[in-house]
Amino acid sequence: MNISRGIVAALLGTTMLASAVAAQQPPTAPAPTNQEKTEAARDLIKLSADGAVAFRALHLARIAIFEADPVAAKKLVADTRAALAKAKVDSTAFQKAESELKAPKGMSDAPAAASGPAVAWLPIDGQLTLGEDFVATPAKAAAVAEANKHLEKGERKQALEKLRLADVSVMFTMALAPLDRTIADVDMAAKLLDEGKYYEANAAMKKAEDGVRYDSVAAIAAPQKAEQKKSQ
Repeated sequence: MNISRGIVAALLGTTMLASAVAAQQPPTAPAPTNQEKTEAARDLIKLSADGAVAFRALHLARIAIFEADPVAAKKLVADTRAALAKAKVDSTAFQKAESELKAPKGMSDAPAAASGPAVAWLPIDGQLTLGEDFVATPAKAAAVAEANKHLEKGERKQALEKLRLADVSVMFTMALAPLDRTIADVDMAAKLLDEGKYYEANAAMKKAEDGVRYDSVAAIAAPQKAEQKKSQ
């Protein structure tokens, strides 16, 4: 994902999204509704650490298979299942239809899903970028610098507050795993490993990794003063 002209935060240290600070034009995304803004703020502070652990272990399990180490692969898949079990009850998953997910323009993602029922999505990683309408001023540049300092310390709430007060729009992109489908794929991989079907087990794990989707929404709304002026 090529993110530019923005602050980028590797919130959980995973490799699914960029983790460097860049300064170019970010991808565009459809205008969010007020409800989406509220959901984004909620989800920003509720990323699943257990979900991130699960996907790291899953990726390492695939590497172990490539390196002909089935013992390590089985242990890593067991670790993945344990982490997913914790993630299932960590209150981070949220319901949303797959067709409603809005990946940033330019990001490689699966074809748009047809309209369907809501799915439980596990937010396993996230990334902040400046809005495409960002125009640098001394005050806004200072706010971005302060926000980056907070992000480096993991202080996401403080970073967002700095940006909100400076009237800096911010987009938040989440990497989402379909919880139930992921658990089913990993359970199948464990079964296939026990049967010695390593190629098939790797395919099941790849399916789980390929199931990750992305959603991009506004992370913070306009400052209250600006909203009050509009209503007058």
